[in-house]
Amino acid sequence: MDKARQRRPHNVLKNAMRDFLIGHGKPASIGEIKAGVEPVVGVCPASSYRSALQDERVFERVSRGVFKLRA
Repeated sequence: MDKARQRRPHNVLKNAMRDFLIGHGKPASIGEIKAGVEPVVGVCPASSYRSALQDERVFERVSRGVFKLRA
């Protein structure tokens, strides 16, 4: 029997990314965010990071591939 892919509870990745940026204190690249969040949530597809960062209520794009928390 194949092991089904397990999904994370809703917003776990987004909340971990938000917490990382709070602690980081400055804008961060997707790579920096991924490296900071992976120990907390485990391995996630790159598309999950990009999707979560599209929430303009939480994140603001500073430049290409660089994000900060929305004030």
